[in-house]
Amino acid sequence: MPSLRALVCDDYSMVRETIRPLLVEAGFEIIREATLATEAISLAELTQPDVIVLDLSLPGMSGLQAIPILKLVSPRSTVIVFSAYDIWRDACVDAGASTYVDKGDLEALSDVLCRVATKGPVGRITP
Repeated sequence: MPSLRALVCDDYSMVRETIRPLLVEAGFEIIREATLATEAISLAELTQPDVIVLDLSLPGMSGLQAIPILKLVSPRSTVIVFSAYDIWRDACVDAGASTYVDKGDLEALSDVLCRVATKGPVGRITP
């Protein structure tokens, strides 16, 4: 069985460090990290991750701008926006993200990651 691959894009190392154990717990073995949307796009194209956990507020290109490009270069990746900008929730899904999870809800993120790992429906996360 091939390893599940994940890509985390957030410019804060503390957030990336918080997400890492959730990914491992859900069954992801190969975890790549990026701090810029452009870096995430390059890594996504190269590695074709099963899941991309993406922040919206990034230096340079925003996560929202990156979503359609990520889906173009890695169409099978499930894009999960993990951010604190609830106002952009619908725009993220409209841009191609599978769901939006508020940064304050680690339990919801863990649940979504487990569903992605088991190929279950992600569903739309609500506050």
